[in-house]
Amino acid sequence: MQISLIGTVHAESGRANVAELLAILDRLQPDVIFAEIPSGNLADYLDGSHGNLESAAVVLYRKRRPVSVFPVDSDKPSDEFFREAEEMFKKIERTSPGYCRLMDQNRLDVRDHGFPYLNSDRCVQAWAGIYEEVLATIEWIGDARLREIHDRWSETNDRRERGMLENINGYCVRRALSHGVLLVGAAHRRAMMEKVREQRGAGAPAVSWDLENPLD
Repeated sequence: MQISLIGTVHAESGRANVAELLAILDRLQPDVIFAEIPSGNLADYLDGSHGNLESAAVVLYRKRRPVSVFPVDSDKPSDEFFREAEEMFKKIERTSPGYCRLMDQNRLDVRDHGFPYLNSDRCVQAWAGIYEEVLATIEWIGDARLREIHDRWSETNDRRERGMLENINGYCVRRALSHGVLLVGAAHRRAMMEKVREQRGAGAPAVSWDLENPLD
């Protein structure tokens, strides 16, 4: 199976909108859409009540072309995890003008350039710079608890990304389909690309990933 990795955002912003994602799905015509949601959220995702950009586009696409939707994310982390992550990012925002500039530029690029930006090397580098500034700011603050929160946040994301790939590989082993699409937040795209390449080197299941130019 060939799988296209499509970086997205969860809320519409300018050119990053439902119509643009729908046009991408219309062009790619996947047999299955892998969704960045836990299995418990699938019903809401399919009936349009999930409330994010990807779900809205998928609902419209499925009216035109019947397609399977397979949830690949792990269960939602605890409320405490989200509270701590919010606390961490708010403290970084208050402390680092550089972080604020990077985030503002990314939001502008998403708004002005939409999915071509979200799936570009420029976006990959933007998120690399954001995460480097996050870690540098935490080290500068020197708060051990903040570093622990960051480590848990990073470990959780790493575990989610590896789990998504495992779920996709398992799905592909069981079914003979030709083309799938993974819709995942653009902030995860670089890590997902790296993990796919690691799997290739380790002799992972025969899944052909379109990583570099999924919109071409």
